[in-house]
Amino acid sequence: MTSAPVILVAGAVSHDYLVYPMSAQLGGFSWSGGNDSRVVVRSGGAALVSDLLTAIAPEYGIEVLGPVAQSNGTSSYKANATALVNLEPQRSSIPGKSSFGVVQVRHVEDHPTWQAPTTSEAVKAAPETVIIAGSGDASGDIESAVDLLERVRPRYIVHHMTRPLATGRLWDVIRNGPKTSNGIPDPDHLFVVVDAEDLRAEGINLSQGLSWEATSEDFVRNLGSNGRLDTLVTCPNLIVRFGSEGVIHHRGRDAVNPRLYFHPRRMECESAMATAPHMVRIIATESFGLR
Repeated sequence: MTSAPVILVAGAVSHDYLVYPMSAQLGGFSWSGGNDSRVVVRSGGAALVSDLLTAIAPEYGIEVLGPVAQSNGTSSYKANATALVNLEPQRSSIPGKSSFGVVQVRHVEDHPTWQAPTTSEAVKAAPETVIIAGSGDASGDIESAVDLLERVRPRYIVHHMTRPLATGRLWDVIRNGPKTSNGIPDPDHLFVVVDAEDLRAEGINLSQGLSWEATSEDFVRNLGSNGRLDTLVTCPNLIVRFGSEGVIHHRGRDAVNPRLYFHPRRMECESAMATAPHMVRIIATESFGLR
């Protein structure tokens, strides 16, 4: 019997404080306003990715090896609080179930901690894929990340890159792709995820809130405007997130058009609840081509 492929998740773990109206916890759409609220703490970053993958693991026949918190005698919730997230009820498509939308995000600190499975567990599991959430200052422990990749030698690497972009020792190690058993990097098996806001902070001009067409044209026109990011621009699989409403998949080593996947009724980071449950894919057209 063939063993299930293992996905290892490591990286920056934060804790978000979710604030929502008390009446909303009763289920359905019964909220009528008011000032009484409840607060719950939920882990973000690598821990959230691990939880989501674990939930679907039985369906896809995979195993997930998630990050493990290192006890240091302090409260991880307080030490790593990252954001206060205000939620409000939305109409749910499932009768009797509550649904929430994000109204406001207020950042408290930006000091998530690096968490990963133990080295012995990681080596024994021989993961096919390694997902690393966070980089640069956000990861908290670059040496641990580099050591993990050197020891497990995964076939695929998925890296959620955070500022500063395309710099540092971790990027130097993975930029050419995961190393095969004979030590030769395979660039096509590297997937890098970045947030549009981080690209804007690096000087890449991407319009927001105008139209998906305008954002797409800006992406093609301006992606290469910052020479320091050349190694990111030429990444074999660059995935740019525009909130939770859209993504662009750019293959920097191939002469193919980027692809935009977007929510048909929402722009980037809009809080309004959409009636359409799915995203729409646009295959790049002439106006969204590589010129």
